[in-house]
Amino acid sequence: MPTIRPEDFGAVPGKDATEAFRKMFAAVDKGLRRDAGGGVPVATAEILLSGSYSVSGSVMRPAPGRAQGLTIRGTGKRASEIVMTGPAPLLVNQDRWMGVRWYDCSFRSTNQKASYLYSSSTGACQDWGWTNCEWRGRWQYGIGLDGPENSNTNSEMRFTGCHINGGYDKAFLWSGMTPAHAQQDQFLNHWFSDCKVEYDHGDFLRFDKGGFIRVEGGSFIIKGRRPDGGVSRFFHFPTAGHYDSVQHLTVRAVRFELRNAESQVIRSQWAGHVVFDACSDTAMGFQKHSAGLVAHEYTNPGVVVYRHCDLVGKHAYHLTAANPRRRVVYDACTRKNNRTAASFLVIDGSGASAAPPITHTNDADGIT
Repeated sequence: MPTIRPEDFGAVPGKDATEAFRKMFAAVDKGLRRDAGGGVPVATAEILLSGSYSVSGSVMRPAPGRAQGLTIRGTGKRASEIVMTGPAPLLVNQDRWMGVRWYDCSFRSTNQKASYLYSSSTGACQDWGWTNCEWRGRWQYGIGLDGPENSNTNSEMRFTGCHINGGYDKAFLWSGMTPAHAQQDQFLNHWFSDCKVEYDHGDFLRFDKGGFIRVEGGSFIIKGRRPDGGVSRFFHFPTAGHYDSVQHLTVRAVRFELRNAESQVIRSQWAGHVVFDACSDTAMGFQKHSAGLVAHEYTNPGVVVYRHCDLVGKHAYHLTAANPRRRVVYDACTRKNNRTAASFLVIDGSGASAAPPITHTNDADGIT
């Protein structure tokens, strides 16, 4: 497969390379060939990024039809970097590209209205992956998943060994941008492995609709505060009422740092399954804000499980609707600050008198 570079289309160091990138992606479009095993054309060239490029507008733009199999490679984080100076999304995937892979690249915004990827789907826009990539700078959002009422996919996104840095007014990954569209519940299957999620402010994952999410390993730190004074969260699921099979979060072997009182690990209104396994969020437990911090917060949850976790602050459960399948389990856990059930758990709402079944098993602090 031939390799093409922005320099082949007029990119010059120190000058805006927007048009060069647009010509390069247009050349990829023109070079598509038919997939021998199906009806979606495949890319016939690989893109190589070998330096730092400044752009001021979208470089991947809407085009008719669907395509797949595009690979973009850099030579290393910050060695290969695209700097976005304008307010538009760097990439726009309008129901087109599937099977896209990014390797060893950095992306940096110098315009707080910019976004990295706007992806709108009615069946395409799936199976994207990033390996050893990095995001820096101030963004409105990183990746936004959207689509009309009959939208689907925007699924199977994989992040491996990536660094999410910078700051986000909304979120790094914002799914369900138009929650009035029920079908956006089908934006699911998002996987994060061994990532360094150490950013200034905003949400890491915000799902206004449902999703099926797995996070495995990594260092997660919220370093600063939101400019608007709001709360930054790693996991934010602010809307209730989704299909049963798309309310699932599993987080395993992640170390969290909550450096101030305006941060949380999770705030969720999902009624599905949320599981934290072998995680710790107690790194800042010695700070004065930690004892009163509601680090994990749920409204009308379904099944919530903590296994072998070391936990900071308090956990809150706001109960305004009954759920006969509701279960909350703490298995072999410890706590940094509040080591009794009375000090650790905050349970309120109109349904608080019918408290959810909360089970403490093999509890290291002696809670039963």
